[in-house]
Amino acid sequence: MRTLLTAIALFAAVTSTSTAPAFAETSPASAHDHNAMMSMPMDHSSMNHGTQPTSAATVYQGTGVVKAWSDTSVTFAHKPIPALNWPAMTMRFGLSAYKGGPLSVGQTVNFTFIQSASGYDLISASAN
Repeated sequence: MRTLLTAIALFAAVTSTSTAPAFAETSPASAHDHNAMMSMPMDHSSMNHGTQPTSAATVYQGTGVVKAWSDTSVTFAHKPIPALNWPAMTMRFGLSAYKGGPLSVGQTVNFTFIQSASGYDLISASAN
């Protein structure tokens, strides 16, 4: 019993002193050498980075009917898009990446689009 009490007292004495400052002062990280950290190889390829567009953005295809057209967006009532597990629905696509001319409401088109930071952006559209 006495050994147990001695061990507890010794443990309490050791843990009651702060070891963090001593560690920080002697740790190589205390120099805050962020440049050394920046040069460390890090593989982020499996991380989900949200909806940021990249030059290698996946281009999806769909077929739909133009429901509305504005200077900044087009709304399609489109058929299912299996690549995204989307059912048929009506949705808006941004036009920031679109280089074609305006589409007519009621027109059936085949279209391509990408995912972007703001949602989904139309890339191309052609009459069906």
